[in-house]
Amino acid sequence: IDLDNSSFTDWAVTGMFYEAVHWVEAFLDTKGCGSRTHSTRDLNMLKWASAFGVIQADYTTLKQDSQKGRYDCHKHTANEIKQLIPLVDNIKGHISQLL
Repeated sequence: IDLDNSSFTDWAVTGMFYEAVHWVEAFLDTKGCGSRTHSTRDLNMLKWASAFGVIQADYTTLKQDSQKGRYDCHKHTANEIKQLIPLVDNIKGHISQLL
């Protein structure tokens, strides 16, 4: 997505959040507790807090920003989205070391 010219920035943030979801689920699956809902995933992340502690804030930020875009019709600016990219990278980097 061309962040500087797109009117669909909400989808960029949603895509970034779901990339994080897939990384979290990859780890949870190794523990036999994959999640079918966001609330179950949140509980599973609490159960495995020692694994998720360093990325919990990043995940929460992505989740909240995704919800703002999807449910509150918030139009993220290109700069807001660019600030979220390192959060996804942190999650990917951390979990890939755990797998």
